[in-house]
Amino acid sequence: MLLASHFRTLFPLSSGLIATLLIVTAVLPSPADAAIIDFTRHLSHHETSNGKSVTDDASFFGVAGSARLLVTATNSNVNATVQLNGTEVVEPEHFGNAGQFEVPVTLVAGNTISVTVSGPTNSVVSIRVKQTADVELHLESRLHFNTNVSNFEAARQFFGKLGFGTFTGFPDTNTQEMAQAMGIKTPTAYDGAQGEHAGGYLLHGELLSLSLMRWGGDALKGGLIDLIEFKIPRREESPYSGLNHLGIARAAMYTTDLNADYNYMRSVGVEFISAPATRSDGTVFAIFKDLDGTHFELIEKPGKEVETEDTHIFSLAQVNINVSDFERSRAWYQMLGYNVSTKLAATDSLAVANAMGFDSTFEINGAVLTRQEDGSMLELVQWMTPFNPEPPYAIPANHLGIARIAFGTSNMEADVAALKSQGVEFLSDITPCCQGPDSSGSIVAFYDPDGAIIELAEQDFWSTLSMMVNWIWDRIFN
Repeated sequence: MLLASHFRTLFPLSSGLIATLLIVTAVLPSPADAAIIDFTRHLSHHETSNGKSVTDDASFFGVAGSARLLVTATNSNVNATVQLNGTEVVEPEHFGNAGQFEVPVTLVAGNTISVTVSGPTNSVVSIRVKQTADVELHLESRLHFNTNVSNFEAARQFFGKLGFGTFTGFPDTNTQEMAQAMGIKTPTAYDGAQGEHAGGYLLHGELLSLSLMRWGGDALKGGLIDLIEFKIPRREESPYSGLNHLGIARAAMYTTDLNADYNYMRSVGVEFISAPATRSDGTVFAIFKDLDGTHFELIEKPGKEVETEDTHIFSLAQVNINVSDFERSRAWYQMLGYNVSTKLAATDSLAVANAMGFDSTFEINGAVLTRQEDGSMLELVQWMTPFNPEPPYAIPANHLGIARIAFGTSNMEADVAALKSQGVEFLSDITPCCQGPDSSGSIVAFYDPDGAIIELAEQDFWSTLSMMVNWIWDRIFN
């Protein structure tokens, strides 16, 4: 599942040489990306009830040093008192006629906050604590997004009809440490009968990509699809039914001819929410489902015209992540190198809402974020209406649907230390991957602010180069 294995493909030799050059370039040491991030350390909303005062207590992570506490009130007659680490930092006198104000505060590593609000019924006071930090990471590119399926062979045929081919396979079993890295409790029921590593997971999967021969470098933009059927342990819950569910709700693909693809895909049994629709910004799109109900989006984009017997899909595009607070998540993903490139319209027509599976119009706060280093994109969306507060699937990361997004790094230990210094929660320690205890690569997974799972993967240069040389040798002489 690492970048090194991504390019041990089943494509013709000429494509393999291109892929080899790309991967060798990708794993060369790269400078760290340093950025000043304005983190939201704490966010809470407090509502008055029947004219009585209400007190809420909480704790949160911080870095020792200065920060700002932002207060927003929906009613000019509401009052609040805020104690931070035992010191009163906001008094009712702060409010006056101001519906929003900011006070300087000082944080420690572990902070406590107590908020008491009073005033007219159903008045809301929101508290946001913000703190800037200089974060340096060594991320190289988005490697893949994982899609878990209930039947690998059927799913592989499904994506094959869309123009995706096998990039490489990977071991069906692995160490218990690798299982733990995916949030799986060990030992599992796997007895080792179908391979080594009893007590770990049993799965079957492949990395899929579009054809390099047909689409050139566009085929690798945005990484690959990590298609997996988990057999032990197994989960049967359906993927998210709505596009507004918190977490990774869908992934997009670019096509040069959406109408042709819509008609072809329907002819081979693909289910769409509706016929193609046009957003207010002119984007033509259509949402379809895989065999398990995971959502994907086709977006029409100009590109080279080619003759094809299947689709005109030429590249993966943005992966959608629904969040509970856009401001907090925008800053968090900026830490990974993503910056806002396109702000999304706050609402759209009923036809667009229907094409996304909703009976009425919606209201959102969102944007497409682009990573300059590799051009990969994420779409962060806070759904105001309709809002679904149900959290992302809990671990283990074997539920049907898009379970995680993986990024390559050139310095795993430094990146993990940097992320931990900002309070990021990890599923496990750094784990050797993906050929057992002697693996030269490593992976680690962690949570975004809402609980979506992000993965880092590192492969050393010489192991990657050796794999590439062996792959080419096999294609020439075997």
